[in-house]
Formats: sequence, structure tokens, C-alpha cells
Amino acid sequence: MIIRSIPATPRALIFDMDGPLYKNEPYMRWQQESQVRRFAACLCIGEEEAHARLTAARRKRTEAGLPKTSLAELFVSLGVKLPTIIKWREEEFSPAEWLRPDPGLRVALDALASSYSLLLLTNNPRKVGLESLEALGVGKCFDAVVGLDDSGVSKPSAVPFRKACDTLGRTPSACISIGDRMDIDIEPALTLGMGGILVDGVADVVALPALLAGTAVR
Repeated sequence: MIIRSIPATPRALIFDMDGPLYKNEPYMRWQQESQVRRFAACLCIGEEEAHARLTAARRKRTEAGLPKTSLAELFVSLGVKLPTIIKWREEEFSPAEWLRPDPGLRVALDALASSYSLLLLTNNPRKVGLESLEALGVGKCFDAVVGLDDSGVSKPSAVPFRKACDTLGRTPSACISIGDRMDIDIEPALTLGMGGILVDGVADVVALPALLAGTAVR
């Protein structure tokens, strides 16, 4: 765990999903692969060609000095409309088939929810985020979910983080972003004046109640 910043009086915790709240490498790979298959089918090309086009798009960004971006934003750059991407994910992703309740995570999030507002900020559609929380047995711990269909753009854009703060009715300086990717989950939040905690997985999230003890002002 790396603490980049904790506000003096945090009131809300904004969580990423994949990594902080579960680790399931087969599911995460399947999510990527299913979207590449849909991209290939949309363009009537083979999956190998689809991968090649995505690789070329990433290389083009690197050569232009642009930062890394999400798979959804790469699809958009290649001509796929955002509503189509959202539809692909809603149709393909079934969290209940891959995820199971995590009692330890539930205890930790229950403790945090007694002192802070909790929000899930995901690059997947809100529906997928809600279903993921329910599959993990922690849906009741969260006040809200903000998904790709709410913000209209993926992290690492700062837009989803602003949307998350607005949804909770909190200023960025009262919120902490918690995620497992510095460039995607933490750095954009810090630019807005939010706090940031980089976690390595569920075990770090379970340790958060003790770490944050005494900081909350509900």
C-alpha cells in the first residue's frame, strides 16, 4: 500500500473495482478478450487483425507522447461509438459467474461505510458495477456507483472523478481515490485535489479501517 495523500477530514472513499475489491485474473483476461471479439465481429475482421489494430493504436499514442488510456477509449479512437461499447459490456460481462462473496471484504467495507460515504467508480457500465458488488456481497456498503455510461469517458480522464464527487455531493478535497493503478486511479484524482491510496489488492482494502481510524467526519 502506498499513501499518496490523505485529506485532513476525508468524508468519502471512491473505489476502483478490479484489483482493489477482487483479484480474478481469468475473469479480467476474459473481459478483455470478449471485448476484442466483439470489436472484431463489429468490423468483420479476424481477432488477430483486431489485436493488431489495437496494438497500432497504442503505439500511435505512445509515439505522440500521449499517456496510456483504456480499452474503451482505444475503441472510440478506432470509430466505435460509446453506446456500442457499453452494450458489449452489459451483454458480455456476468459478474455472478466469476465472483463470490468475500466475508472479510464485507467486514472491512461495513466498517468504512459507518464513517465514510463509499462510491464505486468503474470503467465498466454502472449495471456491471452494481452486479459486481452484489456478487461480492458488498452491495449494501456503497452509496452509489458511477460507470462509463454516467461519465461518458473512461479513467484516467479526470471527468469520472469529478462525476463521482458530484454524485456524492462532496468536494474533491473531501474524497480519497483508492485503486491499484497509479496512472489510472490515483494520479488523475490527485490533480483534482483528492486524496489517493494505491493498494495492491483486497488485503490492503481490508487494512483500511485501521489505517483511516480517526480521520472521518461523516
